[in-house]
Amino acid sequence: MRSLDSVRAMLGCAARSMCGGALVATIGLTSLHASAQWQDPLQTPAIKTLKAPTSLLLDVTLIGDRLVAVGERGHIIISDDDGSSWLQAQVPVMSTLTSIYFVDDSTGWAVGHDAVVLKTQDAGLTWVKQFDGFEANVMVLEQAKRVKSQLEVALDAANATDDDDRIELAEEQLENASYTLEDAEVDLADKSTKPLLDVWFKDVKEGFVVGAYGMIFKTIDGGNTWQDWSGHVENPDRFHLNAITAIDDQRLMMVGEAGLMLRTQDQGDSWQQMYSPYDGSFFGLTSLTKQGVQLAYGLRGNLARSDDFGNNWQLVDTNTQQSLIGATDRHGRVAYVVGNGGAFIEGSDRGRKWQSTARVGRSSAAAIIKSKAGHFVIVGEKGVELLDKSGERMSITVTSIEG
Repeated sequence: MRSLDSVRAMLGCAARSMCGGALVATIGLTSLHASAQWQDPLQTPAIKTLKAPTSLLLDVTLIGDRLVAVGERGHIIISDDDGSSWLQAQVPVMSTLTSIYFVDDSTGWAVGHDAVVLKTQDAGLTWVKQFDGFEANVMVLEQAKRVKSQLEVALDAANATDDDDRIELAEEQLENASYTLEDAEVDLADKSTKPLLDVWFKDVKEGFVVGAYGMIFKTIDGGNTWQDWSGHVENPDRFHLNAITAIDDQRLMMVGEAGLMLRTQDQGDSWQQMYSPYDGSFFGLTSLTKQGVQLAYGLRGNLARSDDFGNNWQLVDTNTQQSLIGATDRHGRVAYVVGNGGAFIEGSDRGRKWQSTARVGRSSAAAIIKSKAGHFVIVGEKGVELLDKSGERMSITVTSIEG
């Protein structure tokens, strides 16, 4: 079985020639319904199953006293007893879900394959679809047309100057824009959809979703309508946007493939690239807010830290070669990071030193959170795992499949 070393970043797009495919195909899982007739995952509600807490899960969060986790086949499960037992929510799609974010104890969003965006207003019990890849394709195509038109004007202006360097740059930009437009036209014609990989909201109205091939969309009305925001992001190569996180009220960061690191100081109106100390994929970000430290983690145990909002990044030794995929912090001071092969590392000295504190069974982990009771709730390849403060595994049960 393929490991989860690209879980948050390239699920459904394991290579730049692969996109939008089902997660089960990407990581080699066997379908529970392989012989059944194909059903459109965007038109098919998630099936209720006792196996949901032990199937592939990709993100988990804590809202009030409730844990909510998301994963394959549209599974969303919730727990009100610190992860000891779980029940399944009502979800209108079977698309694999990759990330979840809540702004308060009742309102949250989940995103995933087929560029699907789901919203809940009852703390995760029921969900409605707000957006999908077909709508995304239309927006991406219109944005590509606008960019190509603007660059054609820029090339005409450059040709009028007889400045060879300016002309060469304009020709290169126009050529890239033409390729982007061709890709968008093919996606629309073929009804090919790409995965969203992360979601962040400022409040109940304003938020962003990001994903493969540089997709980024913004809403200012709680997800009722969306706008293609890629024109505000310095990402000409359309690298995958794997994670987005807030540093404070004004500043945010994003990371992606090929060492892409981006920041904004105006609440996301404009995004600029930062110098990256690593040219491989970063899968996630976490911020030690109490210490003013940002951490970006990714392939092969690579982890970079900054204490000046990305003006300078330095790679630190994590004592692991396993890819790092998910993280959480304790009171904005101590970070815990999990990943492939059961990797579980704890940071100290403001993220400068790292050591292994436990091992998440034998499976790969995609996300981690601390429960109200103080133990770790980890989700990944084999569903939910609980680790107590000493690193020992705890048991879970499924009391019901009805949400």
